[in-house]
Amino acid sequence: MTHQTENHKKQEGREFIGILSALIIIFIVWYFFPDFLQYVDQTFTHQSNLENLKRHGLEKIGEKFGTFGDSYGSLNTLFSGWAFALLLISLFMQRKELQEQRKELSAQREEISKANEIADSQREITEQQAALLEKQIKEAQVQNFFNILFPLISRKNTYYEIADKYPDSENSFYKNNTGSVFKALQKGTSEIYRNFHKSYQNDFLQKDEKLRILKKMIEEKPSFITPYSYIKHSQYISHFIYIINFIENFNGIEDKDRKIAISIFISDYSHKEILGISIMAIENDLLLEKIKKYKLLNSLFKSIEDK
Repeated sequence: MTHQTENHKKQEGREFIGILSALIIIFIVWYFFPDFLQYVDQTFTHQSNLENLKRHGLEKIGEKFGTFGDSYGSLNTLFSGWAFALLLISLFMQRKELQEQRKELSAQREEISKANEIADSQREITEQQAALLEKQIKEAQVQNFFNILFPLISRKNTYYEIADKYPDSENSFYKNNTGSVFKALQKGTSEIYRNFHKSYQNDFLQKDEKLRILKKMIEEKPSFITPYSYIKHSQYISHFIYIINFIENFNGIEDKDRKIAISIFISDYSHKEILGISIMAIENDLLLEKIKKYKLLNSLFKSIEDK
């Protein structure tokens, strides 16, 4: 743009000099043309001696001014021609200037078009980078989620080993049966579910009524109270609920990731553990809610699901 401005200024300077020169030439011609005509008349017609015959002062003055008038009158055609020529020159110069302006506008439009193309390209690149960054952030969040989840899941084995052993004060009571709390829990749970199904399979009971009956059946089975109470208040059950809450409330992951996490989490539990957890949900509303929400124990816990 700076180079074009300098060229435009130079062109204006040349045009001004040309117009000024033309005006000076016109003035010179206008000033000397009458004398030039007289010189031509005297030189080529040889009438200078005749002009002095029978002429006195006033006649000579009148003739002189009349000659000047005729001379300047003859300039009208010349000036008209020059004016027309200058008009044509002016129109030509304006035409050239308009052409230059059109070229400049065309160049500007081309520059703007290229700038728009570059801007569109940069915007597209920015959008791609933003999408890639968002994808990387999501992938990092998912990876971070599973990096936290797997160590939490692995703690389950520790809590299981602790919960599967009775306190020393109770070992003597169970020495003739089994030393495993989960085996005792599994055995008692299976008997309770079996008796419930046998007695109430044809009855249309509401959930609250089912839970009331199951609680009563637990209370009426003294040998089941100790393993049931021991697991119920253990860190094992709290950890189970904590993991599910962690999966539900972790930000930055999609539902499909949560489903995968739940599947991985539940796959680490044996049939014996799932059966024991199901009986714990009878008196634990939060645990019951999680079990029903994710259908974690659907095959084992149909007896206390809503119709």
